[in-house]
Amino acid sequence: MKVARLKAERRTAKGRNQVNQLRKQGWTPAIVYGESAQPEMISVSEWEIEQHVKAHHKVFALDVNGQRQDAYLQEIAWDALTDRPQHIDFKRIDLTKPIEIEVEVAFEGHPIGLGKGGVLMKDHQVIRIKCLPTAIPESIEAKISHLDMDQSLTAKEVPMPEGVTLASPPDMVVCHVAKFVAQEIAAPAAAAPAEGAAPAAEGAAAAKPADAKDAKAGDKPAKG
Repeated sequence: MKVARLKAERRTAKGRNQVNQLRKQGWTPAIVYGESAQPEMISVSEWEIEQHVKAHHKVFALDVNGQRQDAYLQEIAWDALTDRPQHIDFKRIDLTKPIEIEVEVAFEGHPIGLGKGGVLMKDHQVIRIKCLPTAIPESIEAKISHLDMDQSLTAKEVPMPEGVTLASPPDMVVCHVAKFVAQEIAAPAAAAPAEGAAPAAEGAAAAKPADAKDAKAGDKPAKG
């Protein structure tokens, strides 16, 4: 992986108002730590870091006020509404020493089990590897065309690029083909009548003819 250069400045702004003002000026607050040195608060250009993210750069040679610090881009906190970077964590590294990091597995092919009613389940699409910072791959390709129904691909079966070793558990399931089971949704049951409601209705219906008969009998004039 390319070592990208990024200019940074030591940061004194700490409070919320000061940090917000920093962002308005086009800077993103960040911190660099590790390698038995004190954490250092810095700020980097928002536009520059966005360009590096688009280029998938992860390893940097930070120029902090003229001093070089090699670092790995550990994490970026993004604003959920504006999608702007809010804070960045850089971890100091030694370019001559291997590090453990997580990379994405890129699945290639169409499992034969899908043609038999199966569905591909991605159990762990990210695995841990160990390599030199300059040998970090953007992703690791894994062929899955051979997977039949109820078959799986484990981490040890994912081919590692040259200079890269697996750090995840070897038997960790990366993906598998499972049988697709359609779940039937039962129709809602009809509401049961309230207790005593049916008998009362029947009683009322039975009473109507009797009442009508009584009314007709009452209409006749009484015999003298």
